[in-house]
Amino acid sequence: MQVFEIHRYRGGEFQYVVARTNKHSEDYVKNDVEKMNALLSPEMKADGIRYVFALGTVDSIVKKAGEKKKKAAEKVELSPA
Repeated sequence: MQVFEIHRYRGGEFQYVVARTNKHSEDYVKNDVEKMNALLSPEMKADGIRYVFALGTVDSIVKKAGEKKKKAAEKVELSPA
């Protein structure tokens, strides 16, 4: 299974994964990256902010889904009765 990601960089330094999907095509995600870069303000561009298309792994998408379920379970436990 192909997993596509959008990464945020500041200068040459990776910051974080903005988005991850296995439901859209490679061209669709690359088009989104182009749109996101076009929307950056001149100040953000001057700071070296940019978005980059990347191939992800199935493990990364499964891990992220597990983290979301864990957080949801913790919220339920912490909710007042």
